[in-house]
Amino acid sequence: MKESDKKPTALQEVLRKLGGGAIAQATLDRVRASGAKASLSLVYKVIAGTSTRQDIADAFLSVAEEEAARRRQVEQRARQLVAEA
Repeated sequence: MKESDKKPTALQEVLRKLGGGAIAQATLDRVRASGAKASLSLVYKVIAGTSTRQDIADAFLSVAEEEAARRRQVEQRARQLVAEA
């Protein structure tokens, strides 16, 4: 099977929908803040499913959930402003 035929992992889909690099960097920052050693390439390996560091996967999902919630809040605020205008 060619690499282009591989189905993206769920984490890769999340990364794609949220825009990528900033989410991965925020994940790395959070992992490092907890005192664990990691690199950006390791974050991407966990997202791709080729590494199984659970702490990184958990940090990634937390960052992604926070970003998704922030975007929903921004959208809701924008709709409210349009309704009030």
